[in-house]
Amino acid sequence: DETCMAIGDIPIAARGNLTVIQGKSKVGKSAVISAILGAAQRGNRTLAGDTICIDWQGESVGAILHIDTEQSRADWHALVCRGITRAGTGQVSSRLISLPLVPFTRHQRLKILRLALAHEIILKGKVDAVILDGVADLCVSPNDEGEALELVGTCMSLAQEFHCPIFCVLHENPGTDIGKTRGHLGSELNRKAFANLRIDKDAETSISTIYGSEMRKQDIPREQGFCFGWSPADEMHVFLARAGEIKVSVKEEKARQEANGIFKIGTSIRYSDAVERIIAALGCSEKTAKRRMTTYEAEGIIFKTTAGDYMRNE
Repeated sequence: DETCMAIGDIPIAARGNLTVIQGKSKVGKSAVISAILGAAQRGNRTLAGDTICIDWQGESVGAILHIDTEQSRADWHALVCRGITRAGTGQVSSRLISLPLVPFTRHQRLKILRLALAHEIILKGKVDAVILDGVADLCVSPNDEGEALELVGTCMSLAQEFHCPIFCVLHENPGTDIGKTRGHLGSELNRKAFANLRIDKDAETSISTIYGSEMRKQDIPREQGFCFGWSPADEMHVFLARAGEIKVSVKEEKARQEANGIFKIGTSIRYSDAVERIIAALGCSEKTAKRRMTTYEAEGIIFKTTAGDYMRNE
C-alpha cells in the first residue's frame, strides 16, 4: 500500500497520486497546507504540534517540496513558519524546500517545479511530498480544456516519476455551494485525484471543516469532518473537534444564551411563566417553548427547586 498520509484514520494521499485541496477564498486552505507541511516534516515521530489530525505514514526521508504561487512574501513566510511549528520539531527540516514563485511567469513556474524535483532527487534520493499551492497558476487558463488536460497529465506523470503524492490546491468557483472547482482544470483534477478534500467555513461561528467526497479509499461526510478555528493564544488555526461534536457544543451554547436571557441568577420562576417568556423571546409556539424547557434542564442550564419552580444554574 502506497498510502503515505491520513487524516484521522482515513487515507488522503498516496505515492504516485494526486490529492486535491479545494475551497473558497479565506476558508482555511493555508492552515491545511501548513498542517500537511508539519505532518510531512514530523514523519513517524511522536511530537507535540497541531497538524489538524493529519499524520504521515511510512518512510519519511525524502524531500518535501512546497511551491507557492499565490501569497505575498510575508504571508508565504508565515505559512512555512506555522508548518514548522505544527511539526513540533523546534527547527526547520533540511528536507523542506519552499519556493515562493509569485514573481515568475506561469510557464517558468512549471519549469522550476521540474528542475526542483530533479535537483532534490539527486540530493536526497527521494521525494516524499509536493504541495502546489495554486496549481491553476501553472497554466494560462484553467478553462482551456487542452491546456488543463496537459497540466493534469504532467502532474500525474511527475507523481509517478518521482513516486510521491502531489497536493494540488485549487479555488472553488465563487457563488457555488456544490464544490465546483475552476474550469476544466478543476474538473479533470477531481476526476483523477486519489482524494478530494474540501474546506468550508461557517460564517456564523468562523469554524472551518475538512471533509471529502469522491475519495478512492473512504469518503469523509461533512457531518463527520474535522473542524478547526483560529486560536489567538497559538496565533494560528488549531483543531477543535469532529463536526458532530462541534454541532452539539454549538447547540448547547445557543441554548445557554437563550436561557440566560430568560432566567435571572438567584430568581426562581414558575414553569408556566417560563414557557410564556420563551414564547415572547423566541416568537415560537407553546410546544416549542416546552421542548426548550426540557432541553435547558437536560443540559443542566436550569434546575427544578424543591418548591417546583425553576432557577438558572450559576
